[in-house]
Amino acid sequence: MTKPKTNPAIAAVIAPGECSLPPHSLHHYIDDENDVTCFSTLPTETALAITFNGVSHAVMMVTPQDIEDFVYGFSYSERVIRDGSEIHDIVVETENDALLAHVTLANRAHARMSLTKRHLAGRTGCGICGAESLEHAIPNLEPLNHVDPLHNDKILKLRDTLRQWQSLGHISGAIHAALLVNSDGDILLCREDIGRHNALDKVLGAALRGRILKDSHALLVTSRCSIELVQKAVMAGVGTLITLGTPTSLAVNTAIQANLNLIHLPRKDAPRFYNRAATG
Repeated sequence: MTKPKTNPAIAAVIAPGECSLPPHSLHHYIDDENDVTCFSTLPTETALAITFNGVSHAVMMVTPQDIEDFVYGFSYSERVIRDGSEIHDIVVETENDALLAHVTLANRAHARMSLTKRHLAGRTGCGICGAESLEHAIPNLEPLNHVDPLHNDKILKLRDTLRQWQSLGHISGAIHAALLVNSDGDILLCREDIGRHNALDKVLGAALRGRILKDSHALLVTSRCSIELVQKAVMAGVGTLITLGTPTSLAVNTAIQANLNLIHLPRKDAPRFYNRAATG
């Protein structure tokens, strides 16, 4: 199936970067029942070490595709940068089966990071694990302005069309996707990763690089919804989060406090609105 084309107006800005590690690899396994050796295509999981201005910051486990998008989105979600202009350069290198991303920050971003640096070595994309305190793990979020959620028919249409955007997931499975959707219900971007948080960071990073992120947009994630996804959506200023999996109670409570539209889209049933953003 052919993947839909990205908006040509932004394609040159946010086209996925090249990476020397493939997103999939072929592995053999033994079928004991038939006593034969078979082959399976599996998603790649690799370590990505991120340094900011020469200082080690985090080691993440990622799918090695759209790495620059991930760095932008991760830096934004971690509040290292406030907008895409605060990253001046990214150099990605391969070392054995791992990746190293050397990020050059603007001086103002580096100064802020030095004041609030978190120790994140060994993290796997979770927005809370490794935080130094409850204040860092569950920060107070500035409530969003009211944004009308998508109508039911547009949400249901997404369920029918999102699969064709999942080029990596079609090959191996076991890969999450995050998609950026406009107010008309059209999918603008899709990014994929073994980690749902990573996939969301990738699509946010791509939108930042393309300067297309709007509060009227929705984010769609093919996973359950925990508080970290809600936090990332709110910090990005996006008014609606749609997930294919059930949200946790903490995710719902956080969405209510932050005035985020939170919608669960089950496989067959109608959309479930756990929170509709309040006006005024």
